[in-house]
Amino acid sequence: MLSVHFNGWFQCRLATNPDPSDEPRGVSGYTFAMPGEPDLDRIIRFQHPRSPRSHGPSVGVGVDAVFDDDSPMPDHPLLHARVELLEAPRFESRNLLLTDDESGIGLVFPFHLQFSRNGLVLRRKDVIYPAQPDLPLHLVPPDIFRRRSATILAGMQRDPLRIAEMTGIADALAFRKNRRTTLEQDLAVTSDPVTKSALKKRIRELSIEAPMDMRVLSMSLIQSWQFGINGPVEVIHPGGGPSDKYDDPAPWPLFFWMGAWDADALCGFMKGMIQIPSEIVRVSPPNFDQAT
Repeated sequence: MLSVHFNGWFQCRLATNPDPSDEPRGVSGYTFAMPGEPDLDRIIRFQHPRSPRSHGPSVGVGVDAVFDDDSPMPDHPLLHARVELLEAPRFESRNLLLTDDESGIGLVFPFHLQFSRNGLVLRRKDVIYPAQPDLPLHLVPPDIFRRRSATILAGMQRDPLRIAEMTGIADALAFRKNRRTTLEQDLAVTSDPVTKSALKKRIRELSIEAPMDMRVLSMSLIQSWQFGINGPVEVIHPGGGPSDKYDDPAPWPLFFWMGAWDADALCGFMKGMIQIPSEIVRVSPPNFDQAT
């Protein structure tokens, strides 16, 4: 069994409480669409951020290690692969109606995970309700969501040590102060009125230094998920030719956490690991007719 480890910064341009989740600009929460930016859309982007903000983290999630059982595989084709979530996924809780997660983050839906590198593409989609895969989310029986719900139902967990180890951010207040200082320097040399307005708003938000304010506290929080991806598999091999599509009866175990929320940049950090059968990815295409 292969264990594929991946991590990196993601973007999610979302409104926050007490704004409704579909608020397009941000009014009462602590995240906002700045002047000159498109509306908030809640999409979780592992690659290709939309309207990325100056001096924010570099968005991009990638594979940093592959193991076969406990043996590292430094030459595996998936090492350094780009990781993406397809089909514009969002955090879904519908005001806590879908899941019991008190943080309101809920589940990531849809969940269609893709790895790609040098012409090799591996993707598998999780199907929320296999009995009726096309049923709208709000009609799915509530007990079905438990498999996909966050593992920390009481809310997000504070874990500054884990975040510091992965991001280097050990002091959220100092991190935000440094960002504010940099933006103030930009403001001093900016003449464009739209850019100036956006910088002033970001600077005001970064000036909030209360340790328990969510703008600060969220940088030390994480939420975790653990479930098996159960849907159809597709493998595209380097060099072209038809892709291999098949149904694996065994779900692929997946574990990941998301956190270190940067409310100024609308970005967070994630780390995950998925286990897949060793024969799925080979240098030469496998014969999946034997597996279906």
